[in-house]
Amino acid sequence: MAEAAEMGFFRCNLTRRLLFGDERFAQIWGLSPELLMQGLSLEDAYACLHPDDRAAYESVAEDELREEGTFEFRFRIVVSHAQGPTMVRHLLIRGWRDDDRPGHDDLCSVGVVMDVSNASAVAEALRSSEAFTHLLLSSSPDCIHILDMDGCIRFINAGGIEAMELDSPIILHGVPWVDLWRGQARIMATQAVKTALSGEAGRFQGYANTMRGNRRFWDVAVTPIFGEDGDVQRLLATGRDLTEVNQSSLRLQLALDAGAIAGTWMWDDNSSLVIGDTRLAETLGLDAKALEQGVPVTAFYAAIEQEDQGRVAAAITNALHTGGRCDFEFRVHTPAGPRWFEGNGRCDLTEDGRPLRFPGIVLDIDHSKRQALRQAALVELGDRLRALENADEMEGVAAQILCRELSVSCAAYGTVDEAGTGLLIGAMRTVTLGSGSHVQRQASIRGFHAFRDYGDYGPLLARGRTVAISDVRLDTLTLKRVERFETLNIRALLNVPLFKFGRLVGVMCVYSTVPHVWTEEEIVFTRAVADRTHAAMRQAKTQQELREMNVMLEERIRQRTRERDRLWTIAKDLFVIISRSGHYMAVSPSWLRALGYTQEGLIGLRIEALCHPDDQAAVCEAFDRVRHSTPWSDVALDVRMKHRNGTWRLYNWNFNNEGDTIYGVGRDVTERNDLEEQLRQSQKMEAVGQLTGGLAHDFNNLLAGIGGSLELLETRLTQGRTIGLDRYITASQDAVRRAASLTHRLLAFSRRQPLDPVPTDVNGLVSGLETLLRGSVGPLVSIQFDLQPGIWTTRVDANQLENAVLNLCINARDAMRESGGTIRIVSANTTLGSVASHEAGVPVGDYVLLKVEDNGCGMAEETLQRAFDPFFTTKPLGKGTGLGLSMIYGFARQSGGQAQIRSRPGDGTSVSLWLPRYNGPATVLPADVPDGDILTKTASVRLSGKLVLIVDDEEAVRLIVSDVVGDLGARVLTAEDGISALELSDRFSNGVQPSVMITDIGMPGGMNGRQLAARMRDRFPDLKILFITGYAEQNILDEGLLEPGCALLVKPFSTEALARKLSQLVVPA
Repeated sequence: MAEAAEMGFFRCNLTRRLLFGDERFAQIWGLSPELLMQGLSLEDAYACLHPDDRAAYESVAEDELREEGTFEFRFRIVVSHAQGPTMVRHLLIRGWRDDDRPGHDDLCSVGVVMDVSNASAVAEALRSSEAFTHLLLSSSPDCIHILDMDGCIRFINAGGIEAMELDSPIILHGVPWVDLWRGQARIMATQAVKTALSGEAGRFQGYANTMRGNRRFWDVAVTPIFGEDGDVQRLLATGRDLTEVNQSSLRLQLALDAGAIAGTWMWDDNSSLVIGDTRLAETLGLDAKALEQGVPVTAFYAAIEQEDQGRVAAAITNALHTGGRCDFEFRVHTPAGPRWFEGNGRCDLTEDGRPLRFPGIVLDIDHSKRQALRQAALVELGDRLRALENADEMEGVAAQILCRELSVSCAAYGTVDEAGTGLLIGAMRTVTLGSGSHVQRQASIRGFHAFRDYGDYGPLLARGRTVAISDVRLDTLTLKRVERFETLNIRALLNVPLFKFGRLVGVMCVYSTVPHVWTEEEIVFTRAVADRTHAAMRQAKTQQELREMNVMLEERIRQRTRERDRLWTIAKDLFVIISRSGHYMAVSPSWLRALGYTQEGLIGLRIEALCHPDDQAAVCEAFDRVRHSTPWSDVALDVRMKHRNGTWRLYNWNFNNEGDTIYGVGRDVTERNDLEEQLRQSQKMEAVGQLTGGLAHDFNNLLAGIGGSLELLETRLTQGRTIGLDRYITASQDAVRRAASLTHRLLAFSRRQPLDPVPTDVNGLVSGLETLLRGSVGPLVSIQFDLQPGIWTTRVDANQLENAVLNLCINARDAMRESGGTIRIVSANTTLGSVASHEAGVPVGDYVLLKVEDNGCGMAEETLQRAFDPFFTTKPLGKGTGLGLSMIYGFARQSGGQAQIRSRPGDGTSVSLWLPRYNGPATVLPADVPDGDILTKTASVRLSGKLVLIVDDEEAVRLIVSDVVGDLGARVLTAEDGISALELSDRFSNGVQPSVMITDIGMPGGMNGRQLAARMRDRFPDLKILFITGYAEQNILDEGLLEPGCALLVKPFSTEALARKLSQLVVPA
């Protein structure tokens, strides 16, 4: 029911002034579910109210929430969305005080909120679209209607509501305006509407009844309302009530309109005869000649309805005994049903009190009497409907009153099905009319009746037309289906349609077993009964739904309370309620089963009493944090708890702050923790096995090449064969370079690769690679560049970024079909918020996004999960190391960003690099220098007269570096660690100091290369320092930043690279 009714649940803590709600409550209010779980301040909740409602409801709502019993109120809220327009929602709040929470002194209330915006939309749209017209016309005393192009009423002014005696303008909303008129007036009204639709004004005068059945005479003008395009868009119908002008008195109108005098009579008490004229004979159904001569009094009474005979006889008898005026009302049965008359006479008495003369007249008061009776019937209907709650009973009361007042055989309320194809009639009322051989009995009409089975008037009802058929055998709408009506013994029918939100939902049905010409007054009365009954049924249905909802909510609360108590009793987890002072107030029975302690033995203990001594400080610190945190804040930690038997169990505890009480839940994770540790160890060993296997395979290949080349070199030198030795030297050098590349990729994945980050223009870097990329992927693969202008600067190692782009393009090429494909390189500025940054796995902030997409074969899910694993490759043996994507991932993470892959089989692959924005200018990358030029520049560097200090714990490295530096003309000193280097510098004589120090970063002896450099710089401020390293030791290079006068060289390195670095230090560009 909550989903169907757009309903959410809430709890309001008035003491702490916080509002809590479930996910559906959050959706309705347009707020974060997490925020409502933590608690929204009442001030922030009031800020969501519509400005026009805020002042009125802020104090009223809070007073309602504090009162005992239930409360209900409506208001509007303004809902803002990050994407999309601001919305106004109409809400209905129902709730009650929540005083049944043991151990809580806070004043709270609970309840539901329902989104009733759809129900309010129709009325709101009507008010918005007709606001100006309403302001313009509301002050006029005339009856003013605004009609749509179908002639249906869409607006009635305040003067019209009063003149038409309406309880609400909604009663006439959507009703065809011409249906207010009957007889000749209806014909003239129809013609006036047609004239107005043609663009001219139509006028007429005629009678129409108010909603209370009062007959009024109107002077009417129907004029067109033109739109901006000059076409008629609506009609304005203005009616002025001329009843008082047109009628001198009600009695005179009755006489002129219906020939009110129905006969005259003379009462002869002495002979017990009644003498009357021809009109009276026709009225009473007596022989005219006999009545002129006088008929017995009994014949006069027999002509009157039996129910009225006693009342009439009493009035006449009283007049005969006391004299004076005599007035009485009675009914006479006619073929069209009972008809009302009024007798008026005066009895003159003799001096001795005997009747002398008793003349009188009979007036036909059927019209006015029925108006009065129907008005009384409407009052009766309202009284009876208010006392009922069941819709079927309401339908029955309405049908009963219609049968009685209209003198018909049957009346019923029919509900239209969802498809609008027919009626379902439940409650109905039938009346047996006539007597003897003339008895009229109505067959049952309960059940479903399709409109198409009863003629062609169904579409008229759907358009809001009242259908009145006096004889189904003669009317063209029912002529084709007469047999269906005859089966039900129906000869005449009156159907009044009822609408809800523009859809036909019900029909008030009146049927007669004999032909019946429906008068204007009968139709108006039936519509009034239908409208009142429909409104009462809708209200009753709403009240019933609210009652059912209350019952459901109360049962749900009871159920949740039972579930909570059951959970407290049977749960294996440990539940505890703790005071703010840190003492156990209540514990669940699970403590006895899990740790062996009874509830009585735990109450009053301190929270850390059963904790391991090493964990007690952490428990107290966590409890202090949750105690001083905001309500509904959670604190979690693992704690070792002591079993009654002396063993220790590991529990994961979650503490929650709710005012003066702290709630705790502990779960035994001892076995789970052991299993997780075993799993982690197994995964670690699997990863180590995969890594070492890959390393062993690749390095064995490299060592085989190096070892074989050296052995052959030794053999040839021993034999004195020097021709062709360069082949073995080249093979060894190539193997060394491949080994260096392999270690660099491993270090990149582990994020220990030495980087040289500089501010970089990504667009410029990618554009500069275009020729190389196109040559690498071949002619069958096209490359598209979608580089955002004004791209932000990022601070990365430009060489590593180039390698990453090149590797991604080569991978994309290898994933293409034989016919080729397309690679798309995209750059964009991206600002990641909390949600997006969480999905990307990076902190909130500005990033440069570099993306390489292809339309190749894509990856399966299992391949995608392992794509970044080192040595994992799907390429054939010998075609790939499995370190390309691993290196890219490590480079991105080491640069402060992230790498992600999205792929599906057959849909291609997209690899995204998020690189942090750098707020500074980009560095202009140096142009490539031909190798010959570098060699020339390096060869020209001389270190003659320079003192170079070499510090490295590896003797082979010291030997090679010493020879290279010595060949450059420098004087060389060596040390195996930092302590030895400092001791050596202590022996320098005055004026003698090293020009350059070449030092390894990671060394034994308690002092690393960075620490040694700092100590040496203190002694020799102008000392140039060249760091050499195999990987970036954590914190040693200060996140890759080098001071002026320092350089970095990565092992293994060539003698040429060493000379080039020394050249950059000694002779800066």
